[in-house]
Amino acid sequence: MTSPTGTQAHHYLNLPDARTVTTHAVRAAAQALDTTIQHNGMLCLTADPGIGKTFTLHTLLDQRHRLPAVRLLARPQARPDDLRHSLHDALGLAGSPPKDPGICDDYLRHTLHEPHRIIAIDEAHQLSAACIEYIRYLYDDPTPHITLVLLASQPRLRALQAKPAIASRVTTWHTMHPLTPAETLTAIPTLHPAWERIAPETISKLDATWAGGNLRRWAALTHRLLTHQRRTPHQPTTPAALLRPLQPTRVVPTP
Repeated sequence: MTSPTGTQAHHYLNLPDARTVTTHAVRAAAQALDTTIQHNGMLCLTADPGIGKTFTLHTLLDQRHRLPAVRLLARPQARPDDLRHSLHDALGLAGSPPKDPGICDDYLRHTLHEPHRIIAIDEAHQLSAACIEYIRYLYDDPTPHITLVLLASQPRLRALQAKPAIASRVTTWHTMHPLTPAETLTAIPTLHPAWERIAPETISKLDATWAGGNLRRWAALTHRLLTHQRRTPHQPTTPAALLRPLQPTRVVPTP
């Protein structure tokens, strides 16, 4: 487990001048999060890779700055001690985490008592069974005052659903969906000003042939668009010019 530095959400590729877009998917995720907070519940936020679940969650947590958030990133094969130590660091507790698990847990439980906090764990599908059991222990303990948010990739969601200790405690399963073709025409020019000068027909073709409403792919396209405009400012921007570097080269087998 690691604790991400900073609290602000960052666009994929750290695009300069990129803006946050409030889409239907973001508004629906915000409603799911607020309902979960209201009931001190457990939310599992899931989406296909690149849809924007991590960026969305960090943006929503930043907007709810009155409610402290502890943000963790699960890594494969993590142990409960890794989770304890990550929580210790993320909560800003002084000194090194106690080596005795019981003492460390007492510190964590005392700190999590007040104020109410959100604990958000990205890549939660990578949590081991032992870490899942530790999360269940924290969530069921009456002392900590927490709302738990788990982020999981849609293709790996079964890994969480197959663990009854956590699946039975999730109060809301929420799936984020890609941009619709109609949303894309308004969301992408809002995402970055460079698209404001591109014809809607070009945006629609790029979405239909490659991006598919996936914001990570649109970030890659935006990076290519900025590069194209910088290197060849007098050439027209065509879908082929942007997609050529983003598509794998077909290898012709040697006879």
